[in-house]
Amino acid sequence: MASRVGMQNLVREAALWAVAIVGGFAGVYFFDDMRSMLNEGTANVAARMAATEEKPVVQETSSGFTREVSLKASGNGHFYAQARINGRPIAVMVDTGATSIGLRYEDAQELGIHLSNSDFTIATSTANGTTRAAPVTLDSVRIGEVEVRDVKGMVLQPGSLHVTLLGMEFIRKLSKFELQGNRLLLVE
Repeated sequence: MASRVGMQNLVREAALWAVAIVGGFAGVYFFDDMRSMLNEGTANVAARMAATEEKPVVQETSSGFTREVSLKASGNGHFYAQARINGRPIAVMVDTGATSIGLRYEDAQELGIHLSNSDFTIATSTANGTTRAAPVTLDSVRIGEVEVRDVKGMVLQPGSLHVTLLGMEFIRKLSKFELQGNRLLLVE
């Protein structure tokens, strides 16, 4: 009886090792395919999350008009929106942890920003690791009715970002931003 239990444990352990080895091999073999699917999936999530953006509110105050928009957090806790950068729609994630605006290379091309390898002069770190970036100045960045002008940003090398990030360079140009539970209020 003891040898039978020992044999079952040995077979179970061998099966676990086989699954781990096959899984590791598949992970290495299909790494590029999985990364590509993840990139496409994240961009699609950003587009879907943009649909959760609430209608902008324009309020009159004693000092004039203020414009505000409230973004609802996605299931992963991030704030996605459909921005208009230099007048063109770009899916973005508002990221208070990012110093600058980090444009995906592909989004920069959509905006008509074409760069050469020598333009990537800034070393930077992202959640995906270190990369190089090219400095740019954007005429305008708008979410709903909230708009900031003359905003400095960076275009990251291809494949460095899954979604364009609106960091503190955008946020600090607002008159106010406030986290209210699962909503982020942006006020011009």
